[in-house]
Amino acid sequence: MKTISVVSAVMLVLVIAFAATVEAQIPKEGSSSMTFVYSATYKALPMGPMGQERLQMTYENMGVIIGDTGNEILHNTSVRCLGALHAVKGATNNSGFCVGTRPDGDQIFWTYQSTGKMGAGSKGASTIVGGTGKFIGIQGSSEYTDSPLRPAAEGTFQGYSKVKGQYKLP
Repeated sequence: MKTISVVSAVMLVLVIAFAATVEAQIPKEGSSSMTFVYSATYKALPMGPMGQERLQMTYENMGVIIGDTGNEILHNTSVRCLGALHAVKGATNNSGFCVGTRPDGDQIFWTYQSTGKMGAGSKGASTIVGGTGKFIGIQGSSEYTDSPLRPAAEGTFQGYSKVKGQYKLP
């Protein structure tokens, strides 16, 4: 009887350990609708009186992506982006690179570019350029609308982007 209990206990531990490592399969391709909420710090170099003619800015933003359904591959992903913005008479060109770290530690990398008006938001597109773990070889793209918010502190900016995209795994 003691042997059956020990064997049963070992089997139970193995079943629990195996179940803990099994993940839901990620579909080979899909689409998603998400919101990226972020906060950033920046360095700006105004050119001309009060920066009204031209402005060059570099920034680092960090935030989180929340999927509209909770099933998106980037749902609950932490994001870090480095970017640059150039404005001429208020019209902006913005571009950068982001690393998204999923809850399981796998990462997805993308580039982005947008155009808009200073303080009034922008529209842009991004391209997935790689990933780690389950996302090695991933490809995809998205379109987004960026909405700035009132800064929480001097030298920062905050906002959110509504994103619609698709991806394909090898």
